[in-house]
Amino acid sequence: MPCINMTDLTFDVEPLYRELQNAPWNEIPFRTNFEGSPHREVSDIWVRYNALENYYRNPRTFNDEHESVWYPVVNVIPQARLLTLALAAELEAERIGAVLITKIPPGGKVYPHVDPGWHARYYEKFIIQVRGDRRQAFCFEGESLSALTGECYWFDNQYLHWVDNDSDQDRISLIICLRREQCH
Repeated sequence: MPCINMTDLTFDVEPLYRELQNAPWNEIPFRTNFEGSPHREVSDIWVRYNALENYYRNPRTFNDEHESVWYPVVNVIPQARLLTLALAAELEAERIGAVLITKIPPGGKVYPHVDPGWHARYYEKFIIQVRGDRRQAFCFEGESLSALTGECYWFDNQYLHWVDNDSDQDRISLIICLRREQCH
């Protein structure tokens, strides 16, 4: 069974890309700031996930089952919500989970890892490539995918995966987590 598949969907990501020029990167460093993080070379913008007050209440249960909410940054980058809702409608999703924008600089990478926890198992993961290049690759053992700007693909983060950016431009991805009943 493949761990990654290109969809037949493409999106106009230029409006989001323009909004990202003034967006606040790394305000919420959940994935990037701990020792040995596989995402240590990445900049993130968390657009949607568990309410932040739940983190401050009890960080140990923050990644447990929850209903995701839009974070205030969506007011700065409303195209992220519009693209998420467009993908959810196209795929007839019944529930939207996390929405995350990642940026890997030229020569950067996400190191091999498996995503743990309830959220990673409950939702399907899709990426709309905001900036892509053939010299950038989302990789699994034995397979990889190099998406171009605007392309959309699905991936299974229950398997060891990593990302290499061997290009001379940022790799920017809009990661959207969706629940579709017919798939489960």
